[in-house]
Amino acid sequence: MITTRWWWVRHAPSAGSPGIIHGQDDVDADLSDQAAVEARRASLPQDAVWLTSGLPRTVQTAAAVGGIDCRAVPGLMEQNFGEWNGKAWDTMDKDEARAFWEDYTTEAPPGGESVVHLMERVSETVAELTLEYQGRDIIAVAHAGTIRSAVAMALNLFAKSALSIHLDTLSLTRIDCLYDEDDGPNWRVMGLNL
Repeated sequence: MITTRWWWVRHAPSAGSPGIIHGQDDVDADLSDQAAVEARRASLPQDAVWLTSGLPRTVQTAAAVGGIDCRAVPGLMEQNFGEWNGKAWDTMDKDEARAFWEDYTTEAPPGGESVVHLMERVSETVAELTLEYQGRDIIAVAHAGTIRSAVAMALNLFAKSALSIHLDTLSLTRIDCLYDEDDGPNWRVMGLNL
């Protein structure tokens, strides 16, 4: 049995304005809570593979919590909100926003991706990286949507169920993959919002 341990860190709070749809925007991280940053740093394993989504808020958070030689993996990015990236929720076209919220799991923003597509993308990326780094500790600094998708994959949840998972900024979520030659991968969620 080979165990691969995923240590998911949600990035520090976004430095952008509240109420803005950041999605895949290049917004910085607010790393002013040094006590929280240091606590997160102390909770992570040594000699791990470091991954980020490549967006500034994950790269900056990774550096602050001890990330070394971080690999940017676009498959770990937050949901693509397309034309809505950078817009404020309260300035959205009401009919367009209503259509989205009526079926937010399968409906995609203009030029973006649905939650279902996000979950498929993340699941494929996690499966590939688990094989590539089999038996290692993997620290992935990513986004709420990305981490929810990984948890949903591990628990075999539907998209609507996954969206009920709340993840704090700078929180740690741990998911292990136990791989057996005969049975294949067996996922376990070891903790949320640690």
